[in-house]
Amino acid sequence: MRLGTRAVALLALTLVSPVALAKKGKKKKKKGDEPVVLVGWQTQEGWAGSCYYPPVWSTLNTTEKLLARQEALDALVNQWGGGRDDGVSFDQDMVTDTETVLLGRPAKTEDVADQNRDHCIAVMSRQSSASDWESWVKSLAASLTVGECKKPLDYTMFDYLDIGTGWQRPLSICQGERVRVSGTATDKYRITEDGPWITVEGDPDQPAMGTDLPCNIEGCLKGQLILRFVAESGWEKVYVVGSSMVFEAPEHGVISYRINDDSWVDNAWFKSHGIEDHTAIEVSPAK
Repeated sequence: MRLGTRAVALLALTLVSPVALAKKGKKKKKKGDEPVVLVGWQTQEGWAGSCYYPPVWSTLNTTEKLLARQEALDALVNQWGGGRDDGVSFDQDMVTDTETVLLGRPAKTEDVADQNRDHCIAVMSRQSSASDWESWVKSLAASLTVGECKKPLDYTMFDYLDIGTGWQRPLSICQGERVRVSGTATDKYRITEDGPWITVEGDPDQPAMGTDLPCNIEGCLKGQLILRFVAESGWEKVYVVGSSMVFEAPEHGVISYRINDDSWVDNAWFKSHGIEDHTAIEVSPAK
C-alpha cells in the first residue's frame, strides 16, 4: 500500500507543468536574495483583472519549454477570447487567426507571451486601453509571418488564354520555386484584322524590340505568350514564354501572363468548320 502511494506521488511530479514547478520552487524573498520571479496568473491591488506571467524561458530545458509554450498560448488565447471574465474580449476571428499562426511557430510564443504580459499590465493598471492591446494582437499574424511565403504554387493550374485583355490570372509563387508555364502551340489567333494567323510563339515577322509593348527586348515578338513576375519587394520583370518555359522565382512574388500586344480591337480566334480555337494555359510545379 505504501509503495502504491509513493508511485502515485512520483507520477504526479512528472506530470506537473513548468509553470507549476516554478511556483512551487519560489521561496519567500529575504534580504539579499534574488528577486522573486512571478509566474502564472498574477494580480496587484487596484488592477481590473489578472495578467499571465510566462516563465523565464532561458531557465527551461527543451521539454519544459514545449510544455510552457503550450500553457502560455492557452492562457493568452483564453484571455483574448473573453474567458477570464475581466472585461477583455477581442474579435474571435482575429484571436483564432493569431492562435493558428502561433501553433505553426511555437518558438515565437515565448516573445509574444512576454510582450503580452506588458500589454496586459498596462491595461489592468489603467495606463493603456484594451483597444491598444487588441490592435497589437491584431498585428501579430502579419508581423510573425513577415518574409514567409504564404501561398506556394504547389498545384497545377489550367486556364484558357484571353487575347482580349492584359495581364491575367495572377498566381502567388515562393522564392526558389520552379514552375513550368505553357500554352498549346496548335491554337491560332491574329492580332490585326488582316494579319497572319499566329500561335503563342508570336509573329516572327514582327520583332518587338524597342517598341512600347510589355516585352520589348531582343527575342520578344509581337503576339507571343509572355510572363510577368512582380516581386514582393516591388520590382518586376517580363519574360518570353512562347509555347513553354520554366521559371524560377528569385524571391516571393506573383506571376501573370498575357499576349505581347497593346490593342485588343482586332484580335480574333481562328475558326474552322464552326470550331473556334482557344489556347490552353497550364502552370505547374517543374521538376
